[in-house]
Amino acid sequence: MNLSPELQAQISAAICRPEGSVTFEYSSVEAFKKEQPPGLLLQIPSGGHLFRLERIEVRRLQFFYSSPGTGTRVATIDLANLPDFDKAFLAFTWSPLEVCFYCGPRMPSIALLSAKAEQSPRQFRIGADGSVYQIGDIGLEVMGVRVRQAGKTVLGRTAIEAWRETLKAIEVLGTGKSDQGFIFETALAAVTLSVLVTGLEAYAKARFIELETEGIVANWRKTFEHFSSSAERDANRIVELESEAVGRRVSPLRALVNARKINFQNYDHLKRAFRAAYGIKLGEIGINSQVLETLTDFIRYRHRIVHVSPLLGMLNDDDVPPAEPVFANRALAEQAVKCFGEVVSALHQATLQLKPAH
Repeated sequence: MNLSPELQAQISAAICRPEGSVTFEYSSVEAFKKEQPPGLLLQIPSGGHLFRLERIEVRRLQFFYSSPGTGTRVATIDLANLPDFDKAFLAFTWSPLEVCFYCGPRMPSIALLSAKAEQSPRQFRIGADGSVYQIGDIGLEVMGVRVRQAGKTVLGRTAIEAWRETLKAIEVLGTGKSDQGFIFETALAAVTLSVLVTGLEAYAKARFIELETEGIVANWRKTFEHFSSSAERDANRIVELESEAVGRRVSPLRALVNARKINFQNYDHLKRAFRAAYGIKLGEIGINSQVLETLTDFIRYRHRIVHVSPLLGMLNDDDVPPAEPVFANRALAEQAVKCFGEVVSALHQATLQLKPAH
């Protein structure tokens, strides 16, 4: 890597945020010449973000930008029509919406080349041990990757990956057929609701924590206030929690989540947690109020399925009458997938729009 330690530190500090730009000069006697092999030119991890610059065959440069919330995107610039050079101006801009890469030799008559990024089949992730992991490749799709070392998880799913796996599982489940008639649809709806609620919990809990790795600072003290008892506040439990976080080398927010103070299967808990920690109000991120009401109904139905019976044909019999009956069937399962999908999609987009505190 042909960068000074000072410049590397500056870039690392700059990229640990959801959007920004970096420009610098890069010198190399091999990287920009025609007859040179492929190779890694630059790789800088910072929090959950990664900058990676490669030279690939036929004299092309590929810039990869990765973060937990957006995955890995890649922009490619072809240097084939340029003369050999050994000093280049490089610039990168990134945001949840767009990633751009600029490159050009330090020659007055040659303009900068530019490229916009697209989703990459090669995904890069940063593990808890600081290592960079490649997941998948062209023509090779990989799901559910986990890496464990010495009994500890160093690489797990991102929040959005966990949610996509939930949807994939339900999609596969929906292809099932049976000669058992309505009882099969009842079981299908029950399993779908159970998987959706668990998937929502997995997404919300993971995203709640991983936002810190993207440079977004959570108001963990306010979150503690929302989820602690008066006795815990009077006993100054917040100081103990902070001390525990230091001892375990985790953030206070993660320590709070690990203490199981927040139940992300509970809609009220989920709503209050994201509002307290990040200022996200679920009622103000583009979700129709009826969708949120329906979501709470589905969560309630799931709890009845778990605690009463997975073969409940009518999910709201306690409310009938005056309410209209709600039957567990394939149509209900499809409605639930759409409802949960709308909520997770809107929440995820809201998290991508968060800005670091200055």
